[in-house]
Amino acid sequence: MYYHATGADIEKPDCIPCEKKPPERLYHYTSIDGVRGILDARSLWASQIHFLNDTQEFKYSLAILKKVISEFLDGLPKRVVPAVGIPTPSSKPEEWLSLFYHLIEEIYFDFKVFCKTPVCVFSFSQRGDLLSQWRGYCPPGGGYSIGFRSELLVPWLETKKLFLEPCIYDEREQENIIRDEITKKRENLIKRLTDEPKDPQKIMQELSVDFFMEFSRIASKLKHPAFHEECEWRIISEPIDNQQMSFRLRKSIFLPYLAIDFTDIESFPIDEIIIGPAPEQYLARFSLLQFLLRKGLKISIKESSTPYRELM
Repeated sequence: MYYHATGADIEKPDCIPCEKKPPERLYHYTSIDGVRGILDARSLWASQIHFLNDTQEFKYSLAILKKVISEFLDGLPKRVVPAVGIPTPSSKPEEWLSLFYHLIEEIYFDFKVFCKTPVCVFSFSQRGDLLSQWRGYCPPGGGYSIGFRSELLVPWLETKKLFLEPCIYDEREQENIIRDEITKKRENLIKRLTDEPKDPQKIMQELSVDFFMEFSRIASKLKHPAFHEECEWRIISEPIDNQQMSFRLRKSIFLPYLAIDFTDIESFPIDEIIIGPAPEQYLARFSLLQFLLRKGLKISIKESSTPYRELM
């Protein structure tokens, strides 16, 4: 199925299917403000991929893309100088391929494309009580790990055209995924240039944008192997129209995000909250219990087994 983006003449291919079955429960690490915001608003804030806590993530995916493209460019003619113009319909196929590989590499430096059709993600971990997660995503005074039931989350997300995907940490697998996608686009390019030789420039532009859409989703789940212990899963959006975005402030930056409202979900997906290492876990548990009672929510409360001193 294909659908058109509002305000953009771009067709969006179907989302990448999940390759693994999600675990029974997935956890989101956050602050006390995050807990209150999620439970009060019944909403998850999915961040645009360029504004995640680890700002190097997307750069990491781009580095892999450059490496794979260099393999495809090996042995092909050097890039055509813009002043000379692009290849003509009668040019050799390798000249077109060379230009195409450069196009799909350089489109990622076109911020106009990113601004019009951003991709947003919301992160979970398979592990609900992990020291590195407490340290990385929660304030020093204490954080919370919110447990979501996957069996309730997944079908509801699909109705919103949002998909739950496991992050990939293996470098060889990461390269193969990107390599396979470039191969598909290369074969499509050759076929279309053969069948529709009159407008090669249009074909090149269409396929480079098509690759941009696909790679944006692929990049959203590629992570450096050093983070493998996090066992991260992500809600990943399609490239969406900018008009669907909301913004919050962090210091001097507008942080774009997609609000995922789950007020219409049939069964409440949160059934567990783990209180992170803190100097007064008992008071944190007591106050959280009262807050949940006030909200009419039946959610199990647990305490982290990680000693508080390890976070100092």
